[in-house]
Amino acid sequence: MTGVTDDARPYAGRRGLSTARAVLQALSFLEQHPDGVRADEIAGVVGKSASTAYHLLASLVDEGFATHEGGLYRPRHEVAPSPSGTDRHALEDAVDDLFLRTRKRCYLGVVRAGAIEISVVRGRQGIARMPGLGTRITDNAHALAMGKVVLARLRPAALARYIAGGLASYTPNTITDPDELARELDRVRADGHAVDREELAVDFCCVAAPVLDEEGRLAGVLGLSATTRAFDAEHDELAGAARDVARAYEEAGPR
Repeated sequence: MTGVTDDARPYAGRRGLSTARAVLQALSFLEQHPDGVRADEIAGVVGKSASTAYHLLASLVDEGFATHEGGLYRPRHEVAPSPSGTDRHALEDAVDDLFLRTRKRCYLGVVRAGAIEISVVRGRQGIARMPGLGTRITDNAHALAMGKVVLARLRPAALARYIAGGLASYTPNTITDPDELARELDRVRADGHAVDREELAVDFCCVAAPVLDEEGRLAGVLGLSATTRAFDAEHDELAGAARDVARAYEEAGPR
């Protein structure tokens, strides 16, 4: 294991955070009003001018997160396909089940060639994507729940090699001290799941749990991402869902 996502970048600044917060507020408001909202309503929600709200909504429509018809904007609901576009993975149903239970953006990670490949993604188009999470987790594993699950299962020598590569900081919450990371991985092993709270990107948190095969080896990692507000309000439920679905698929065996 050598690290985690190719396109992650350190925190970019207050203006970027303000824009990201406005996008999340707009998406949340759209989700709460599936029958449609006007641009002036969004302006009031995000505290911006009407012209800014129109621009924000137009961007959401262009990116496929919303629709615009009859003067109203609505969330666009559809399930995202696996990014690989290849054959169906044996644990793809587990990702579907986790999404249906939590309604958060859900992922399946599989360890291949020294990296964690995000092979399946599920989530309605109205759910914000986690910034910096690409299709491969490499040297930022310590900043992501899915990465911590894998790091917690490494042999001491392999973990030492990962740490020797440096624990980069992406936000003020990123774990960069080896001793603190060791304690965090102990918690992952004890709890049966991992979390990250704004460690890779501000206002985004993740939960992840391992799925083991019949011989106790790691078959995959189930994960989900949520805003900080949702994570803080639903932490126990989200962690429980990730563990429960992962264990259910361990007990069921190959499908």
